[in-house]
Amino acid sequence: MKQFFDKDFWKNTAGCTVGTLIGILLTFGTSSYLENRNKTEMAQKTVMLTLHNLDASTRNMQTLLDELQQYDTLFTRAASLMPDRLGQMGSDSLQMFVNAFGSRRLLMTDHTTSSIFSNSFEVWQCLDDEKVIGRIGNCYSVLDVCRKEYLRMEELRQKAYQAYWHECPPMDYPDAEKAAKALLERYDVRYVLSIHSNVIQMLKHTHGIVCQLNERNKQVLHITQEELDEVGKLLEQNSYNIKSDDMQTPENNLNENEVNE
Repeated sequence: MKQFFDKDFWKNTAGCTVGTLIGILLTFGTSSYLENRNKTEMAQKTVMLTLHNLDASTRNMQTLLDELQQYDTLFTRAASLMPDRLGQMGSDSLQMFVNAFGSRRLLMTDHTTSSIFSNSFEVWQCLDDEKVIGRIGNCYSVLDVCRKEYLRMEELRQKAYQAYWHECPPMDYPDAEKAAKALLERYDVRYVLSIHSNVIQMLKHTHGIVCQLNERNKQVLHITQEELDEVGKLLEQNSYNIKSDDMQTPENNLNENEVNE
């Protein structure tokens, strides 16, 4: 009787089919592995850039706070000597007071890194600790609050100084003491001075929170400061070097020679 079931045929067919399936699985498995590895590497790079960006932002904020604290010491000293003892500060210090109150700083903020992180869903999936995402988001939110509060105070100070300037420019007064006294007698100036210390304390507190959150993320992700510094070196190769003096406008400065003339 003729066999309708050819064992060799089915054995060969099964072998080819299994081989083909294994080949397909290996191909797609390898592709999937490489894709996932690329996503993981990209996520790690994004996180490194994000943490470096937060490092740079906190350092910039600290520099700003140090400057504000110096100004506040000068402002407080001048206000405490009103109205009859301003001369105790000396002409140079009074000039510094007027110039500091009228100074403007260019505050530059780069939102590129925060946008990349917040819009990269793949990054979130590759992070083992979901709290890292929350901490990073909180860092950017708090820094934004600091920036807005700083700009609000700066706007009040600039409006007060411009109004003072329009009445009589500081170099038109006979000496620095009279220029400083006229500035301190203004209600809008006194209001700015009254909130200046409180705003600085608020900024210091919120800045401390950002630093703590950022340091916690470094610990959880096992990222060293040396690694972040290396990232910074790569970025700085194509960056501009802007000195702090370049970020202030010079046109409002009260020059000693102009006052004495």
